[in-house]
Amino acid sequence: TYLGVPSPVPYRLRRLAGDRRRYGINFAYGGTGVFDTIYPLPNMTTQIDFLEEEIKAGTYRPRQLRSSMALISLAGDDYVSYLNFHNGTVA
Repeated sequence: TYLGVPSPVPYRLRRLAGDRRRYGINFAYGGTGVFDTIYPLPNMTTQIDFLEEEIKAGTYRPRQLRSSMALISLAGDDYVSYLNFHNGTVA
């Protein structure tokens, strides 16, 4: 927990979480970013797609979604990694 709020279940473990899913799901993957990186893991767009799939599957009721929030976080290193990977160009 952080500030009395239980940590959300990691997306990869959601099927094993049972009742803990009521606290939400953490879609983040370490080492990934806004864009594709050197790691073969889901980028931010794919992580948001995972959230949309959970909503469409009825994992959460509309009432729950109305009182929920989503935190989307990115850092400058996401862009530095992209530029390094693409020889300093944005194309």
